[in-house]
Amino acid sequence: MSVKFKPVPKGQPGVAGGGAIKYYATIVRGTKIDFRDLLTEIEELNIVHPGVFLAVMEAFLRKINYHLINGRAVDLGQLGTFYPSISSSPADNEDEITSKSIRRFKVIFRPSMLLQARLELVKFDKVSYGTRVEPAE
Repeated sequence: MSVKFKPVPKGQPGVAGGGAIKYYATIVRGTKIDFRDLLTEIEELNIVHPGVFLAVMEAFLRKINYHLINGRAVDLGQLGTFYPSISSSPADNEDEITSKSIRRFKVIFRPSMLLQARLELVKFDKVSYGTRVEPAE
C-alpha cells in the first residue's frame, strides 16, 4: 500500500495574476472511510461483536469529549494525544483578555513516537492524469 499523489499547479500568493506557477505534490485521497465501514472491517476480524465495539466507541467518544471541553489533554498511549487549544484576539494588556477574546476552540492531535515512526515508512506513488501510477523514487 502507498499514498498516491499528483502534481498541482499553484500561483504565488499575493502576486497579481498569480505570478510564476509552481507545482506542488498533493495527496490523491481515496474514498473516505466512515464509522460504519470501519465497524464492518473490525467485525470481519472476528475480534469483538459489532454491538460491543459500537457501545465501547460511543462511551470512548463521550469521555474524550468531556475531558477535552474541560481543558484536559487525552493521552491514548501508542496512538497519540488529543490536546484542547484556543485562538484569541490580541490585546494591549492582560485586563482586556476575556472569554470574548477567544475566537476558536479546537482539538489538536499529536501522534505518538511509535505512530510517527510508522508514518515515516510510508511509500508514495505519483499519479499522472488520474490513470498512470509511477513508483516514487
